Amino acid sequence: MKKLFTLALVCILAFTSFAQEPGEINTDFGTDGVFVFHPSKVDAFGYFDYVYKVLVQEDGKILTIGESRTDKYNYAIYISRHNVDGTLDETYGDGGIIFLKVDELIYKNCPYDAVLSEDGMLYLAGYAFNGLNAGFILCLDENGFENEDFGEGGWAVTEQEQNGYVFEGIDIDSKGRCVVVGYYQDEIVVRRYSAKGNPDMTFGVDGVAFIELDSDPSTHSYAYDVKILDDGKIILCGDKRAAGEDGMFIWSYMMRLNSNGSIDETFGENGVVYLWTGEYAEFALSIDVQPNGKYIVGGHDELWSDTPELPRYESFVTRVNTDGTIDETFGEEGYVKVEPFQGDGCVNYSYSILAAPDGQIFGTVYSRNISEELYRAYVYNLDENGQFNENFAGSGIVPLPKVYDEQEEINSYSIALQGTDKLVVTGFAAYDDPAVSGPGDYTKIYLASINVAVEGNEGNGDNNEDDNNGNDTTSVVGNYENRFEIHPNPATTTIFIEGALNDNAQVSIIDLTGRCVKEVEISNTVSSINVEDLESGVYFISVKQNENNYVEKLVIK
Repeated sequence: MKKLFTLALVCILAFTSFAQEPGEINTDFGTDGVFVFHPSKVDAFGYFDYVYKVLVQEDGKILTIGESRTDKYNYAIYISRHNVDGTLDETYGDGGIIFLKVDELIYKNCPYDAVLSEDGMLYLAGYAFNGLNAGFILCLDENGFENEDFGEGGWAVTEQEQNGYVFEGIDIDSKGRCVVVGYYQDEIVVRRYSAKGNPDMTFGVDGVAFIELDSDPSTHSYAYDVKILDDGKIILCGDKRAAGEDGMFIWSYMMRLNSNGSIDETFGENGVVYLWTGEYAEFALSIDVQPNGKYIVGGHDELWSDTPELPRYESFVTRVNTDGTIDETFGEEGYVKVEPFQGDGCVNYSYSILAAPDGQIFGTVYSRNISEELYRAYVYNLDENGQFNENFAGSGIVPLPKVYDEQEEINSYSIALQGTDKLVVTGFAAYDDPAVSGPGDYTKIYLASINVAVEGNEGNGDNNEDDNNGNDTTSVVGNYENRFEIHPNPATTTIFIEGALNDNAQVSIIDLTGRCVKEVEISNTVSSINVEDLESGVYFISVKQNENNYVEKLVIK
């Protein structure tokens, strides 16, 4: 039933938002499209909660991952799970939230990235700090418990060192091996772990690859995001920094490695392409792969400011060909720039981009006007070639709702698709609490939902013929030679399923909550199902035959 439920849920999401257009806030989510919460529930001279990642499970439930100050001094990892409508899933952890630490004596436990495996396991990567650094991977099962079969009690933790390991990005390959990227002693580090959570000795040197972008010892390099390609190769992005007479110079890069951790010298120049998105500081923070196999990289870069004490930044997306050259057919000569707040003292930071199954691109922008203390968070939508999608909010960019007032700081960090028609966004909302003594800028976790239109995710859309009254009379599901007709639709007492039912087919009728209310097996060319016992309303009927699943809306009068 797992796949059937997933397909039904996708259709449910599509149906419930039928009247809402791409770029509109999904008002069925949370309160007016937003759900805000304190993970810690502990007032430690104010709340200090930060989020770095949002993921969506196969069943449509949402995970957010971040850090939370659970007492006056220390930060723990938190994981929250939410129902489809954004509310906390109280069956998970303590009221929907789990707290974990590498060690009780550790001051800071920070999970920068996370990924879900095909079997539902959740892997988190980050670092722990208490004067010394240690990188970690944490593996949790689908119920939020530490996976005892991974590492030591669910944890793979490096040794603690001064300026030691920091893991910033994680991905998992088809063999269940985790690849993490980050930095060690201010140089790029890539490590691979076996499915059991042990260093993979076939990768790099003893499981780790240290990479220097420059032989100059004063130059430092960092990696922030990683993706594993279908052929096992690895792409990552980050920046290189060098001190100069006029300050720090920062260049963004993208790199490709072979599956064994060696540099792929067929890519770019010695495996590296510098993005050259601007003339000053550049930060490449997120990377993904489009269906055409090309790579998109997002982040932000510094612009010239006439007022040195008021910096100016714009967000960017660039596309890189598989040979390591900038794709000049994308956007404007290879680049798209996003700058909602413009002028000296206006910064527009981007931490996350996403390539949808149909090639569309979604990204986040956090905008701040320093001099006027104004803040706003945005989500933008590009078509597959880097043009703003005007079907999305009329301009290709939409602001996230405010929770408090115009001075409230809303930061957008991570995005994820929920089916074919929803995008969930997470970040934090900062605010002042006059009832609390001590420093201001307390934070809450912010989760929002936006309507989108994406083709190519799981599930099938409607393909119905209407009678003269506009009512569905016949539903056709499936494709090519595997097609079924379901009629009448709407139905009152009996529905008939006709089609190529050469093997036993499992038919499930699912209500809008995702609960299976009827399940039968059919094998005839024409089969009937009695639905007199079902209450009037909207359902979804799923036909599963061999490895194929087909889902259609069903109305019972």
